[in-house]
Amino acid sequence: MPAAAAVGFLLLGFWGLFAGPVAAIAFFAWKGEGLPTLSRIEDEERRLAAFMTEAAAATVAAAPVPRPVEPDKNPPDKKPAFAELKSRAAELAGKERFAAYASARLAMIENARDAHAAAQAALISRHTGEAARAIGACLANGQGEMAAAVFAEFVEQRASLGLAPAQWEALGRALLARQAFMEAAWTLHAGALMAKDPVSAQKRLIEVAGKAGQANQPAVAVKLYGTLLAKYPASQYADFVRANIKLEEKKLAKG
Repeated sequence: MPAAAAVGFLLLGFWGLFAGPVAAIAFFAWKGEGLPTLSRIEDEERRLAAFMTEAAAATVAAAPVPRPVEPDKNPPDKKPAFAELKSRAAELAGKERFAAYASARLAMIENARDAHAAAQAALISRHTGEAARAIGACLANGQGEMAAAVFAEFVEQRASLGLAPAQWEALGRALLARQAFMEAAWTLHAGALMAKDPVSAQKRLIEVAGKAGQANQPAVAVKLYGTLLAKYPASQYADFVRANIKLEEKKLAKG
């Protein structure tokens, strides 16, 4: 209709704005097409909606039926426990020992955080450098128990492990959880000294001695308290330590 009005205006001037649309209506009526009424529009919309519904139904029918996911029949192998790693390493000899060590080192190259491979390499090589690497990998993966187990295998070479202060601290906590009080005291004390914090080093000895006393190991507690007094005779905690030694000695006297 706007187009018909515009043509009428060009041909007839102002009156063409009315004559153009009238002529257009007459033309469509003569052609038998009629005007696009509101009912016709609604009818087209209904037919379009019906078509879209049928198309959607056909798509759903043609889609493949999802199948339930079956459990993996071959799950990944469970990592062996430390005791098993230690047993395997003890049985290896000659070329088999070398091949196993090479395999462990290759696994560590592929994944530097592979605690099991690192522990295996340490147990096979019996080298303190490998032990330090294994302890670090275990601690980084939250496997404090395995880190403590590796340390126990190299406890006589502990001064050569060269761990960082934070690693000594974490390792000491893992040893404390195992109630390995003497080893825990050594590592926690060493970590604090490496961090140049002698006050914290004394506190670590007192802490572990107290834990030993709570675990009904008064002899260990007395020994640790005595170590503190021997290393730090002028300690600000000396009176406290002496008082605790008396308490633990009473426990010993009671049997």
